[in-house]
Amino acid sequence: MSTVSQVPDEARVKYLELLQAVITRFGTNSFLVKSWSLAVSGGLVTVAAGGAGWAVALIALVTTLGFWLLDTYYLEQERLFRSLYDRSLAPESGQVPLFSMDVERYAQSVPWRVVALSRTMRLFYGTFALADAAAAVVLVTRSQR
Repeated sequence: MSTVSQVPDEARVKYLELLQAVITRFGTNSFLVKSWSLAVSGGLVTVAAGGAGWAVALIALVTTLGFWLLDTYYLEQERLFRSLYDRSLAPESGQVPLFSMDVERYAQSVPWRVVALSRTMRLFYGTFALADAAAAVVLVTRSQR
């Protein structure tokens, strides 16, 4: 009794490498969005507290929410491509056409709301949104005195 191990052919390996590169690119984009969000939000709140006023703090809040949505998009795409990658690894992966980048079939399993409201997203962007909103409230209160 000899068992023959299945060795993936060269095209399949290249396909998996291509999917991994896409997943890595989305992960990198997500990291960069978080970095920009931190810099822009922190900078705007600092400017607002330095005398520019509550309107700048509200702009910081809006930009934080915008970065949150953009990061959600990147993380959702990353999860969709991870699903495609996992499906391509499965023994019955003959159902996935080689070099297919169609992730729409996985959209139901990765809803954007779940990604947007994941624990890490809430902790990261929620903290900045609360800080931006608190700065706006403090500055509004200070300006009414």
